[in-house]
Amino acid sequence: MNDEQSARAAADLYARALTDADFKAQLMADAPSVLRAEGVDVPEGMNITVLENSASMYYIILPDSESLSDEVLAAASGGSSASTASSAGTAGTFLGTIGTFGTAGSAGSAG
Repeated sequence: MNDEQSARAAADLYARALTDADFKAQLMADAPSVLRAEGVDVPEGMNITVLENSASMYYIILPDSESLSDEVLAAASGGSSASTASSAGTAGTFLGTIGTFGTAGSAGSAG
């Protein structure tokens, strides 16, 4: 699956979680099982946590700095926004690398 396909699949799962309360509840309760049922290759032992922002709680998801390229880190440290760093590859590879579901929000806004 290429980055564009991964981003589209992540956006589809994200949209479904926003519009299907039962799916969202299942995803939040057992993300690995739900993702596997949707055809996502989730490695055994991979922990995935789905969080939901609220009026009183907002989560900021940071990518694993060891998996970011020097180019992305340089762009981030040069004052670019988190969404710029995200668009450089972390969100687009959500399904390929099984990142956090929170990054899929950025993928969902990508065309």
